[in-house]
Amino acid sequence: MYRLIALDIDGTTIDRSGRVSAENRAAIREARAAGATVVLATGRSWQEAADIAAEAGCDAPIVCLGGAGLADLGEKRLLEHWAMADDDALGILARLQEEDLGLLAFAGDRLVVNERCEAVFRHYPCPAFHEQRILVPDLPDYLREHGMSVDKIFALGKPEELPPLRRVVEAWEDVYITCSGPDNLEILRRGVDKGTALAALARRLGVPMEEVLCIGDSDNDRGMLAVAGMPVVMGNAAPEIQALGRYVTDTNERDGVAKAIRHFLA
Repeated sequence: MYRLIALDIDGTTIDRSGRVSAENRAAIREARAAGATVVLATGRSWQEAADIAAEAGCDAPIVCLGGAGLADLGEKRLLEHWAMADDDALGILARLQEEDLGLLAFAGDRLVVNERCEAVFRHYPCPAFHEQRILVPDLPDYLREHGMSVDKIFALGKPEELPPLRRVVEAWEDVYITCSGPDNLEILRRGVDKGTALAALARRLGVPMEEVLCIGDSDNDRGMLAVAGMPVVMGNAAPEIQALGRYVTDTNERDGVAKAIRHFLA
């Protein structure tokens, strides 16, 4: 019996329209009825993910910020978070501001964004994103002035331009770089990923890691796929990510989450 089930959101729990299918909702309900705790594990802030958690019927704990945060949706707060060193965060943001990138700095319960990011996400259908975001002309100056530490940096750009920028960021030794797709970089403190927060949640619940099942599809799921007793990968994941799973399920357009949950419940 897997007592803790962690689900990535994008490319996993939701389809391309951004909805949770009826089959996925039903399977999550069945898992919880069988005694499992079912949570989301996402690169988003907990505020952005709250509506999806409610739609899916998940439990209140949530791994968020790519693993830099562990929150409780019922209490509407971060329980734990693992911030980057201030010098690293401010230095990386200052360097990335020199490029034509959309930049987001997740700072506790707030999201600090630049103009290009604001333009890209202007019609993002998530009220919580717009409520928590702060548009500023210079991210490191604003964060420094307000004494805000950064949990995660998200950089959005052209896929062909990001690999050399990734190598630039690698000059900072105490950071971890991942992504949720070819058009972005996610930058966190070294040693922090979805596996970090998932392990912290398992400890809180008293669940050994061999009784944890996770489902993901992208590079930023590597951490939790490495620590979960049963790492499950979506059928729409790239081959190198599928190679990290002990079980490969169907795609997010064909209820892969539901099929995986029911496979292991049986």
